[in-house]
Amino acid sequence: MSRNNKFLLVFAVAVIVPVVLIWTVAWPILRPWSLPDVTRGVLHEAGDERNLMADEISTMNQWLHQHQTGWGVSGEVPPKDTPAEAVYTLFSADGKPIILSTWHFRHGADVVGIQTKTGGEYRMRSFERGTLHLPD
Repeated sequence: MSRNNKFLLVFAVAVIVPVVLIWTVAWPILRPWSLPDVTRGVLHEAGDERNLMADEISTMNQWLHQHQTGWGVSGEVPPKDTPAEAVYTLFSADGKPIILSTWHFRHGADVVGIQTKTGGEYRMRSFERGTLHLPD
């Protein structure tokens, strides 16, 4: 292999490998995530549990459609020291769950974790304090 070919090979590896690594991480965050419409749901908050009303289900559907991008990669770990303040267990028409867990931190961002199956892996997203508007 000539010197020029070796140089081109090293250059190609030095450019292509970082690009592939960056896209492997960035693509799940940038790609819109299509979630099914939910038809019913339950809110678990502060030890209480209640069914969501029709207008709250509509709000949740709208919220999910507005927030299809920006979710982290699958397998993220939720905050261990702080239990979720609210857990929304939503179900699509065919019974598939979508579970949203919310954490509010005193001096930081609000965080939402989403799971597409019970006990499944989380995908997390942070929201600037005060901008997370989900039904209470």
